[in-house]
Amino acid sequence: MARWAEASSSEDEGVTQRRVVRSHTDKKNEQMLEQIKVMKNHMKIDDFANTITDYETLLKMLDKLRTQVEADGGPPKQFVKAIAALEDYVEKTHEKIQEKKSKGEKLPENKAKAFNTLRSKVKKGNKNYQDDLSQLRANPEDFQSEEEQMDSASEAASDGAASDASSSEEGDEDLVRERKMLRWLITPEKLAEREKKAEVAKAKEAENKEKDQAKRARKKDKAEEGQKGAAHQRKGVAELRLELTTKVTEIAQQRGRRGFDRKAAYMEKLQKLLVHAAKHGPLEQLYIYASMVSADFDNTGSAFAAMKIEMWNEALQKVNKMLPLLIESYNLMKSNTGDDKAAAGETDLEDPKSHPRLQDLFLSFVEKLDDELYKALQFNSDVYGSEYHEILGNSSKCLVLLNRTLRYFEEVQEPQQLGSIAARLMEQLYYKPDTLNQRVYEAIPHTMPDESKAHWVWPDDSKAYMGKLCHYVWATGDVRLRRRACLCQAYHLALHDCFQPARDLLHLGNFQEQAAESDVHTQILYNRVIGQIGLSAFRLGKITEAHNCLMDVCQYNKGRELLAQGLSYAKNMERSQEQERAERQRQLPYHMHINLEVLESAQHICAMLLEVPNMAMQAIDPSNKRVISKVLRRALEAYDKQQYTGPPETAKDSVVAAAKDLQRGDWAKACAQLEGLQLWHHIDTNHPENGEKVKAMITEKMKVEALRTYLFSYASIYDAFHLDQLVQMFSLDERTVHSTISKMMIKEEITAFWDESSKYVLVQHVEPTPLQRLAITLAERAVQAVENNERLVDLKSGGFAFKDGARAQPGLATEAKGKGRLGKGFDMKADMKGAKGKGRGKGSSFGSSTVRRAAGWENARAGALRGTQRGWSTGIRAA
Repeated sequence: MARWAEASSSEDEGVTQRRVVRSHTDKKNEQMLEQIKVMKNHMKIDDFANTITDYETLLKMLDKLRTQVEADGGPPKQFVKAIAALEDYVEKTHEKIQEKKSKGEKLPENKAKAFNTLRSKVKKGNKNYQDDLSQLRANPEDFQSEEEQMDSASEAASDGAASDASSSEEGDEDLVRERKMLRWLITPEKLAEREKKAEVAKAKEAENKEKDQAKRARKKDKAEEGQKGAAHQRKGVAELRLELTTKVTEIAQQRGRRGFDRKAAYMEKLQKLLVHAAKHGPLEQLYIYASMVSADFDNTGSAFAAMKIEMWNEALQKVNKMLPLLIESYNLMKSNTGDDKAAAGETDLEDPKSHPRLQDLFLSFVEKLDDELYKALQFNSDVYGSEYHEILGNSSKCLVLLNRTLRYFEEVQEPQQLGSIAARLMEQLYYKPDTLNQRVYEAIPHTMPDESKAHWVWPDDSKAYMGKLCHYVWATGDVRLRRRACLCQAYHLALHDCFQPARDLLHLGNFQEQAAESDVHTQILYNRVIGQIGLSAFRLGKITEAHNCLMDVCQYNKGRELLAQGLSYAKNMERSQEQERAERQRQLPYHMHINLEVLESAQHICAMLLEVPNMAMQAIDPSNKRVISKVLRRALEAYDKQQYTGPPETAKDSVVAAAKDLQRGDWAKACAQLEGLQLWHHIDTNHPENGEKVKAMITEKMKVEALRTYLFSYASIYDAFHLDQLVQMFSLDERTVHSTISKMMIKEEITAFWDESSKYVLVQHVEPTPLQRLAITLAERAVQAVENNERLVDLKSGGFAFKDGARAQPGLATEAKGKGRLGKGFDMKADMKGAKGKGRGKGSSFGSSTVRRAAGWENARAGALRGTQRGWSTGIRAA
């Protein structure tokens, strides 16, 4: 019986083993546990490529268990522990790699690339489970799995069973059998005890189920009520970003439709989406801001209607918010890859949310803001009104944006974008003097945070700063930007009285020829540079250079048109509507204008200082046909024709009146005529107090030119001049007078010399009198009449005796070795033009008479030097 009971017990034990039925969820959980084990094995051997695959597989498995995860209120504990272990592993490995790098050891290229990819994926993937990871690190005991708890309980039960077995073996064998027999005997007490245990177990199980259901219901209600963001975090990151991008695209497609409301239907919706985009990183926020700014620029108006300043300020605020997000995106991309080039290579350029595309879009927004502000200043007709001043005040905001953008691209090291922004910044600064720029830079920090105030200090050497910006522009390789940058730098140099470097920059770059081949705006900038270089030379006392530069701009009364500072209205010139529109589009804003009155006054003064002595010298030297300023000569002729000359009304009239006084040698009255000009107040915008210095310098120049004019005009009357007398007459020091007269002697402008004491100027009277000049003119015209008569005879007779000796009639004497009747070197055409040829040569004759070509005052000069000319002798014979 006992054996049967014993045997039957063993058989029943085999029969009671049932097949376990597991649900689909349990199978997925087991697969996840197996995958976690595989990932840990790959982590042990530092297999980064397979670890990436394992991590992505785990995320996909969790995505398939989405319904269970939502019901449980979070991912499984084993999953959280696995990704936490992976994150710790990645950080420790990164530290080891950095230590090896410092020692000079590097990972292989493929392994380093795989590790960088793993690190970036772990960072991005673990962001969605950050709360669970922080909870794990705070309370690791709560994340102990049920299997581990059951294993510990089973170990305790097995220890108790082993102790019972050892005690039973000590007893009798029959007692063991009896116990086995009693196991099959069911007594009423055992039955009642079993029923009681079953009821207690059922009650406990029901209570646990109720608690679990209540807990799940609370979590579900909490998620449905206010924490929609938590539900979105549990979704796949890629899916959420795709949904957000789709929604933004749908809203953006409403632009341009009938009844489109920019504020209510567009901006407010995108503003709400910004809250969700902030959870996904900077690129999503940049994409939304780009859509909002694009809508702001939809109302920019036409080519002649600028953007409203309120709309401009709204767009500026959004663009200012984009810059920190752009910096954050760049830093994130750089930290994920560890290399800028690798970051640029891994980004998808076709993705509208990629960093390079959003960066280019941001740059285009900055350029558009700059263009719209320039247009608003350009087409504002009331330049003295409050509206123009308000628009001009916003230029400092644009300057702040350009400076911040320049610093960003300096950090990113993008040469094309950096050069484009540097060119924009140069266009904002080049025409302003240092004093103005310094005040603007001092006012801006009052509206900036403390950490940004250090960037707003105007450099002491602004020319070096402009050279640095020009170097940035030169790196782009754009020909137009290069030309404009160099011209801006030359203008800035000339504005600060660096005449020589500015002129050398123009000459070395050959910008005079390049400007003619450039667009109209670059030609206007070149004209502005030439005008400013002329003013710089005028301030420095370089009269000849100043006149040459200013004459190019002010000649023919075209300065307003050449500098794009107003429309030119000519009487005999008609323009079409397209030409007038194009001319209006290239006009400069009023605050960038160069004062045309200053330009013209400086040009007339330079012409006066050069032309008045030249006219006096031509009176004694008719062969000098040089004309320096036709404008001044015409003005002087018109002044002489006036029957009544009143006081000067314009700056030009004042200069003409001063020129007439200077011709008479009355330098004091000439200086008084120029005293009231506005030129002296505006000649130096950087230092207005220097106007008095420039006026004093011009006064000294006028004294010197008055001295030269006096010597040219009255040298024929005097035999000698005393140095002290000239010093007293023109209020000059002895050194200046001595230097001026010596220069005139060296250049052979006057025939005079110093005596042994260098106190007297002894004049040689070789200049003809007015009567002799008239005789010389009559002789030259008589010669020309004879030559014209001879040519008419040739035309009627058909002969060429006067041009070619070979065709002369026989019997006529020919000289000069048969080279021609008039001798070798005679040029008929030269005679027709006023005898500017080589001359008639030796022994030339026409019949028995000889025509004297050089019957002018040159012969008189030679005779005077020989001492044979009566009436012109000075009593001094040549040695």
